Amino acid sequence: MKNLLISTALLTATSTMAFADDHKFMAEADPMAIQASEFIGQRIYTTSTEVNPEGYEGVQQDWEDIGEVHDIVLSRDGNIQSVLVDIGGFLGIGERQVAVDMDALKMVSDSATAEDDADYFLVMQAEVAELKNAPAYEHTAMNDLGNRAEQVADNTATAVENTAEDLENSAQAVADNVGEAVNDATAEVKETTAEVKSEMGEMQREGFETVQGDKLTAEMLTGARAYDAKDEWMGEVSDLVMNDKGEITHAIVDVGGFLGIGEKPVKLDLNQIEVLHETGGDEVRVYLPMTEDKLKGMDAYEG
Repeated sequence: MKNLLISTALLTATSTMAFADDHKFMAEADPMAIQASEFIGQRIYTTSTEVNPEGYEGVQQDWEDIGEVHDIVLSRDGNIQSVLVDIGGFLGIGERQVAVDMDALKMVSDSATAEDDADYFLVMQAEVAELKNAPAYEHTAMNDLGNRAEQVADNTATAVENTAEDLENSAQAVADNVGEAVNDATAEVKETTAEVKSEMGEMQREGFETVQGDKLTAEMLTGARAYDAKDEWMGEVSDLVMNDKGEITHAIVDVGGFLGIGEKPVKLDLNQIEVLHETGGDEVRVYLPMTEDKLKGMDAYEG
């Protein structure tokens, strides 16, 4: 329906142009022709006063916008019988679809756009009571099926849009709780999930076991390879910070760089990291509950 060409020959109320009997095809568009794709979606205005056929300069103050053209209904001989209009929220009128007789609509020129001779308004002369009492349009079974399919598509698109918006809002809320700004909602949700798992001690690696804090030594930690929340190697422990009791409180991890060049040391509380020792072996690994990009964004440690 929306690809159907409605010429001014079809809109008999606004034109007397017609094809000759021996012509079956139109070679070029009439300058005043109207396509259905343009006609559908047009706003319709109503006024209780008589409509001036000469046209108006812009929308008039006494006009009320009652809705837009949803579809058109054609007779078998190709004439437009009526225009389907979605009305709702107009002076207390409930939402519904009504069929407006094409003869009741006036296509009046808009002189405010002098550069466009074909520009027009759709205006109908009607009282508010008429619109309130207008019956809802009953579709045929075939039309109803098409409309339901279109409504399902619209609802699905709306649901997808709402779901995406909800996910984005949820990701923003998580970021706010940890004092971080969200640049990429999906990446932030994944990173936050990794942080929570690490804090709960659920991050387990096959062949390795967690080393308790009272068993940690400087010799064990210094030089240990460090992995980020994505389980990717991103540096190593270069130094340790101890308190006046000789207890290890922080680890200095060199992140980034290549072959020791361009590395940046960052200071991490020992409670933020998980130390794993190879079962039956000597390898020690340090796992950090954040991504390498986040670590690179931290201030460099100056000890």
